[in-house]
Amino acid sequence: MKEIHPQKQMLDLCLRLHQSNHAYYSGISEIDDFTYDKTKKELIELESKFPAQIQEDSPLIQVHAEPQSSFSSRVHRNPMLSLANVYSVDELREWETGLKKLLENENPKYVCELKIDGLAISILYEKGILQAGVTRGDGIQGDEITPNLKTIAGLPLKLKKPLDLEVRGEVYLSKKHLLELNQRRLQAQEPEFKNPRNAAAGTLRMLDSNEVRRRKLDLFVYILTEGPVKERHSENLELMRDLLLPVNPETQSCNNIEEVIEFCNQWENHKDALPYEIDGVVVKVDEIQLQKKLGFTAKSPRWATAVKFSAEQAVSILRSIEIGVGRSGVLTPVALVDPVELNGTLVSRATLHNYDQVGRLNLHLGDSITLEKGGEIIPKIVTRELSSQTSWQICPPQNCPVCDFPVFQAPGEIDWRCNNFDCPAQLNERLLHFVSRRAMDIDTVGPALIEQLTLKHKLCNPADLYKLQISDLEELERMGAKSAENVLKAIKESKNCSLVQFIHALGIPHVGEKTASVLARMHGSLQDLMECTPETLEGIDEIGPIIAESVVVFFDDQKNVKWISDLLEIGVQPRNPETSSNSGIPFFEGKVFVITGTLSEARDVWKDRLESVGAKVTGSVSSKTDYLLAGENAGSKLSKARTLGVQVMTEKQASEELS
Repeated sequence: MKEIHPQKQMLDLCLRLHQSNHAYYSGISEIDDFTYDKTKKELIELESKFPAQIQEDSPLIQVHAEPQSSFSSRVHRNPMLSLANVYSVDELREWETGLKKLLENENPKYVCELKIDGLAISILYEKGILQAGVTRGDGIQGDEITPNLKTIAGLPLKLKKPLDLEVRGEVYLSKKHLLELNQRRLQAQEPEFKNPRNAAAGTLRMLDSNEVRRRKLDLFVYILTEGPVKERHSENLELMRDLLLPVNPETQSCNNIEEVIEFCNQWENHKDALPYEIDGVVVKVDEIQLQKKLGFTAKSPRWATAVKFSAEQAVSILRSIEIGVGRSGVLTPVALVDPVELNGTLVSRATLHNYDQVGRLNLHLGDSITLEKGGEIIPKIVTRELSSQTSWQICPPQNCPVCDFPVFQAPGEIDWRCNNFDCPAQLNERLLHFVSRRAMDIDTVGPALIEQLTLKHKLCNPADLYKLQISDLEELERMGAKSAENVLKAIKESKNCSLVQFIHALGIPHVGEKTASVLARMHGSLQDLMECTPETLEGIDEIGPIIAESVVVFFDDQKNVKWISDLLEIGVQPRNPETSSNSGIPFFEGKVFVITGTLSEARDVWKDRLESVGAKVTGSVSSKTDYLLAGENAGSKLSKARTLGVQVMTEKQASEELS
């Protein structure tokens, strides 16, 4: 018998193991465990005898790695946004109604996927070779956990084709492997993991990849974000399957929302039969062109939503109320309850939102209450079950629990507020907001540092950050000379910020990042914004009377004006790149555009392009509209534009005006 060359044997064994891993993740059992283990053992023996012949994509490479000392951060190529949630059939129908309105009554098709209870990651391949795995982190950057990712048997180190790809997936721990892990932890007198998500997250962030391998993480990929993207999401899933990437077999294409609802009901009733935990269904618009048309909000894609299954409930006793004070002085009651297990987590706190909610639920201390945890981090109280005979009524405090200043409730508002601008709790929250990533992005200044500096009266407003000396920092706990230098360096670097960042950092009530962007675009400079009137602001489509009044009141307050002036004098220079680029194309300046139909590029691309040269883009055609940028299948907006006499511009004409 002719002897088979070791390299060919190893190639054959690698292929069989990869195919078996892929089949396992596709829900097909091609070979039994005994045969799989025997094949794996053969490969181990050959690789130990002929190390020079080891294949670069060998499934065994995935199980050997030296412990790391720490993880490095890596910026995502594309932001990893979260999904918006719906909790009922009615909310799901409302989501579809919103889609159809944006799509001008087109009827999208959908893809339904099980929402795995795990940890989201981004996976990068270059020329078909696995290069990096990165956790979601804050959505902008995460931890690079590549060695740990390589321990997952179902994830190929090398694709069938030399492609450049970015895919997103969910790392999870199966019910079986969680049970095995907890048994080992009990034997070692270590605490059990309460749920698979916590176990997967903790495991993926371990520094020793060999221990990660022992815990047997699993993975499903669910979206192709870069690479040879097809016309439909369902086709992208098939492409990933063909490349032997682990795609969940329990996905379904749906022609309408009724089929989506049927899929959701089916899996809510049968989820316990799965070998892994799920907490809902992810619904995505199938057509990629429609996804581009729908675009994104600041936090999530409009073309996808998570249908969350019925929230788990538990009964506990309401023991006391803790009051938090926000940066605008709003008092938020938080219920402290007897510890109870909910969704695999021991909880002892529940949100109450405001005292109006306390009154609606008729809550008293000592009451038996029902807790519910849906998509929230902190559960909420949904009902009062029984009232204790010795219970005490819960009322708003007369004074701020932090500074003892009298509290008040403005006419028409449900919130109670502390009106003391110098309240330490408000100051801490304002400073934390000011340094946050989406604001001034001073990452070396965190809660502990702010708390120490405010207690020592080194910080009374955001401007004081820029007056800090190295001696102010070196006297603090756990702050050496090098750390102090890094803090001051980051603070100094933040002086060069965008106008959007600066407006957002001010902490104006009702003004988030999106509204800050609108204000920066429409006013061009901080001085113009500070001098605006309610009428001027309400003339902006995206700004309503509540936001307009909030902005004007904020800049009328001389305390705010003082610390803002201090910031500018110290050298903080908010710039507005949007208006600085407008001067070259006067044709677009001040013009109101509406975009409709199918264009060669995503609507968001055209929106950014038009706004960057001075135009204003709105969502609906009116008598104030100057131009309708119309692509194919323009629909009702085109008809309305013609009725109103609005000029219609093609994509080609717009490109020529921009050139």
